[in-house]
Amino acid sequence: MFGIPKFNFKKEIWYFLFSVFLVHVAAYIIIPIFPVLLKNQKNMSPTEIGLIIGLSAFFMQLGSLIAGMGADRIGIKYSILISNGFQALGLFGLGFSNSFILLSLFSAINGMGTGIYIPSTKAAISNIASADRLTTAFSLRNIASHMGISIAGLIILISATNANFYYGGVIYILLLLFAWFALPRNCGEQPCPTINISSYIEIVKNKYFILFSLMSALIWSLHTQLAFLLPLRGDVILKNPNFIGVIWTSTSVIVILFQSTVSRGFLEKRPQTTSIFIGILLIGTGVTLIGFANSFPFLIFCSIIFITGEMFAMPTLDSVTGVFADPKFIGAYFSIASFATGIGGAVGTFTSGRIIEQYSIVESPMPWLIYGGFTLFLALLFKTLIRKETIKKANHHD
Repeated sequence: MFGIPKFNFKKEIWYFLFSVFLVHVAAYIIIPIFPVLLKNQKNMSPTEIGLIIGLSAFFMQLGSLIAGMGADRIGIKYSILISNGFQALGLFGLGFSNSFILLSLFSAINGMGTGIYIPSTKAAISNIASADRLTTAFSLRNIASHMGISIAGLIILISATNANFYYGGVIYILLLLFAWFALPRNCGEQPCPTINISSYIEIVKNKYFILFSLMSALIWSLHTQLAFLLPLRGDVILKNPNFIGVIWTSTSVIVILFQSTVSRGFLEKRPQTTSIFIGILLIGTGVTLIGFANSFPFLIFCSIIFITGEMFAMPTLDSVTGVFADPKFIGAYFSIASFATGIGGAVGTFTSGRIIEQYSIVESPMPWLIYGGFTLFLALLFKTLIRKETIKKANHHD
């Protein structure tokens, strides 16, 4: 079904994948319309919107470091419980807040919860899956996430109001209950590796991984633009902004249908650097074309190009992190990777907010020329700095 062959992964991976599915339902009830809600229902300016969203991305990094250093002490299960608690509190708080200060505070809390969740689940999946099946495991994670996003998009079609914050908060509470009863305490049948300050010092010495993390941060600064720009553009050109959710559902269905085919037909057969390079070009093209979209079908077209790039780049970025990681410090590696990508997302969102504040979302081609130029620069920089030999030299699994 959906081109997915039968897998013989341990049951713990399927538990984590279902958790990923639920998290994305809760998160994407908000993400596609978050800038619109902040603009129309909270009366925030583009710069304030960029700051609020950027703070969430920034505090993800604090959460990721907490996860990296704390999961070994309290277990993956309890790290996820804490993360779901923060996420629920953040969304409920965003629902009843109307001031910039409170919106920033609860956005930061939600971001911290997300930051704890992401590296915890990625490290657990990477630990449980065998080394030669990391790309497949993370491709399944991508499918699970987009199954959640597709459901969330349909919910947005029905409701795209302040109440969505409360709906998301309730789903996080349900997810917390699932995590309590279903998720294993450690990483499958074995304890998760111990992570302490010395682990991070060892990672800093891995110059190849640090270089790759810096490039990942730049890639995520581009990737984060879709969730920021498309809702603002759609709010202007669409008569009913609820249709923004349909765009996310449509693209997520594409991932569900084709991610496994892309993984088996290309990602597992070609160099990882090639997959990421193609992903950068497609992601950047999708973002740039948003500036020329004046209809609902064109916005869907932009999103399809973007999501195709995501299918190439994002599972590969995760699998490369797993390849780089010394098994003794795998949680720390994913924490550092999450820290880098979140910083990139925060800087990208804040910068984009300033660009749109100055040029507007529809009145000038300048923002879209900037995004297009940055895409070409980033692709060439990646091609120059990251080669397959770089990854091979740092492979701890050989």
